[in-house]
Amino acid sequence: MRLAVLLVLLQPALCAAQAPAAPELVTDRPGFGESSGVVGRGTIQLETGLTFEQTTPAQRQVTAPQLLARVGVAPRLELRVSADGFVDQSVLTPAGRAHTHGRSDAEVGGKVKLLDEARAGVDLAVLPYLSLPTASNGFGSDHYDPGFKIAAGRGLPHGFGLSGTFNAADASGDDERAWEREISVSLDHGVGGVGAYGEVDGSFAGAGCDCSVDGGITVPVGANRQFDVEFGRGVHGAAQDWFVGVGFVVRRLHH
Repeated sequence: MRLAVLLVLLQPALCAAQAPAAPELVTDRPGFGESSGVVGRGTIQLETGLTFEQTTPAQRQVTAPQLLARVGVAPRLELRVSADGFVDQSVLTPAGRAHTHGRSDAEVGGKVKLLDEARAGVDLAVLPYLSLPTASNGFGSDHYDPGFKIAAGRGLPHGFGLSGTFNAADASGDDERAWEREISVSLDHGVGGVGAYGEVDGSFAGAGCDCSVDGGITVPVGANRQFDVEFGRGVHGAAQDWFVGVGFVVRRLHH
């Protein structure tokens, strides 16, 4: 009888000891680039944030709540829905700051993991997506704009990691469509779960480059949550003067 009671009392601890460790939390924020990892079948992951930026010396913008929802439908496939939420712009005028605000466009798409570093020497994923004309007050496009991203990454010695993302979008303008291209390259390093990264990003809508540099840190909050801070500034072309952002990620694993 005493043995049976002891086993009942110890059962939660025994189950916890036998439970497999949670997989590493891999996020697509902060930064411009995407990770090459998928969330895993049955997993739901929400990535949120807020960004404050000075786009020109006279114009500022607040974007919130940025949201990316990732749902794993297969070991190598996830579905994605994202939007920047609401955008508030303020322009400095002789009479003070004038504000305009509205909704952003939304995106639907997916991510397919094609290669694993363990077998191919590099992680590689492709992300097709479609931008939806959900914006208001001129804060987005009036058309459905398709695009795709290619994300790659690999580990380096001493705990460093190198990753890059190529983004191409068939964006609609006032008169015609044009392919917009964006390339980002990031170097990261983690110690004790806390990560830091530096990134270079360039957007090419024509002959020139709207280029910026940014960096940030990520701090785990348990196995299924993460807090992040990012900051950056434009260095060439029409990139924003500077920006800062904060974010939070939460994951629900499939059991």
